[in-house]
Amino acid sequence: MKFNLLRFCLTGILFISLVGCKQRQTVLVYFENDVHCAMDAYVDIAAMRDSALLKTPYVAVVSSGDFFQGDIIGSLSQGQYIVDVMNTVPYDVVTLGNHEFDYGIARQKQLCDELTADVVCCNITRLQEDGGTMLYPPYVIRKYGPVSVAFVGVATPSTLHTSTPTYFMDSAGHVIYDFHRTDSFQCVQQAVDDARKQGADYVIVLSHLGDDTPPDCSPNLIAATKGIDAVLDGHAHHVLHQRLRNADGEYVWLASVGSKGKYVGELTIPAQGDIAIRLIDPVTIDDNALPQRVTDKIADIENRLDSLVNKPVGYSQVNLLDRDSRQTRIIRWQETNLSDFAADAMRVVGGGQVGVMHGGGLRAPIDTGVITLGEIISLFPFNNRLAKVSMTGQQLLDAMEVSVASYPIESGDFHICSGMRYCIDPDIPSSVIWDETKMFVGVGDTRRIVRMEVMSDDGRWQLIDPDATYTVSGLNYTLLSGGASGMFRYAQPLPAEDIKDTDILLRYLQHLNDTIRISQYPEDLHEHRFEVL
Repeated sequence: MKFNLLRFCLTGILFISLVGCKQRQTVLVYFENDVHCAMDAYVDIAAMRDSALLKTPYVAVVSSGDFFQGDIIGSLSQGQYIVDVMNTVPYDVVTLGNHEFDYGIARQKQLCDELTADVVCCNITRLQEDGGTMLYPPYVIRKYGPVSVAFVGVATPSTLHTSTPTYFMDSAGHVIYDFHRTDSFQCVQQAVDDARKQGADYVIVLSHLGDDTPPDCSPNLIAATKGIDAVLDGHAHHVLHQRLRNADGEYVWLASVGSKGKYVGELTIPAQGDIAIRLIDPVTIDDNALPQRVTDKIADIENRLDSLVNKPVGYSQVNLLDRDSRQTRIIRWQETNLSDFAADAMRVVGGGQVGVMHGGGLRAPIDTGVITLGEIISLFPFNNRLAKVSMTGQQLLDAMEVSVASYPIESGDFHICSGMRYCIDPDIPSSVIWDETKMFVGVGDTRRIVRMEVMSDDGRWQLIDPDATYTVSGLNYTLLSGGASGMFRYAQPLPAEDIKDTDILLRYLQHLNDTIRISQYPEDLHEHRFEVL
């Protein structure tokens, strides 16, 4: 009897153990970042999701931001087509990249409301007299059988000035959204602690911080926090697959898949053992496994856009470049024929004495041959408008100090001008003064610009007069809305024709008789508007 009772008890324990093991199955999380409207990436991640569901019922798809903007399919629909495709995948959880705000706060909210995925972000607050309210929940907990996984979201605090700053201000120019620049890591830690208290077995941070922009970068986040199992990062467009120590000395995964679907990330939470991460090359995905629901949705959207984007609008005798021969992006710290072309368009169409164009606003090259409307939209995907301002020579000198403050490190604030040229000494340290939100305040005692000249009406170059007044034409993002770190924030607005950025380029193409000539915009520049001692 005792033997039978013991055998019964052991059998019961074994049965309970087997049931528990059966319930605890592998959880697979597929992740991406910075897709920027690359439609093939959604096909690939949906294929991985569908294949995984044949192995385990516990599958999630997540994003670390920058999905609404980046190409024609996003800009023409102001993000709507991206929502339609992401919902078809479908996604489970996303956080916000800085480019989610490129169409304005109201549009961002509308698009996120239409996403079937949960939107999480722990460090965006709308300021109010009562202390403020969070724009989105800091985290969400998903149950996968007996396992609870928390997804915490965090956006880069630099969104306040890398997107259009006026989007985050009221009509009086007061900032009404706080991205917690000084305490974003504390916001993450609070969300992690709360999620753990709510029973989360694992905590995964969807981060749009990037690994190369200290102090608010993903490696610093890991070093300053505890209780996180993995940080799935975006913003820098880097490929990351490493483990770093946290504040307790424990290893935490840091992973990123590059941009535009270079890889698909797979995070595995096994029934037993530690979590693992691998980056999957999409070329290894079986073409027969591609989900038709997603390919059909994309094909429908592309058919609607095809006749528009393939419309010829001009011809180029030369490649207008944003990269060097090794395909390294240079347009954010060097002059190219593409930046010259765009700056000339701003001056000629805008009617300013000086035309300005920031490198961060030029998003695609123009190849030799027929130029299509799609290429123009890819170059200018942000839906900006023409603007014109009045500035003193001293204000222009100060603004260009902001332009070269980071040189030779690339910066979206770097400007090439039309009707103006300047020379810098990079050995002189930048003395640009910033406020707490990284907006331009002024210039200190040292200056990197050693010479700046403006073209006169008769075509001669003349040294800039600090006391004279000049008119400057360009995009509203930089001249009126506080973009490029607010380098033009002290300029006086002037009336300007209300036309879109793409129409500026089309108008300039007409001025060139629809042809970009190699004699005017050679790849090997003959005359430089930006020189370095």
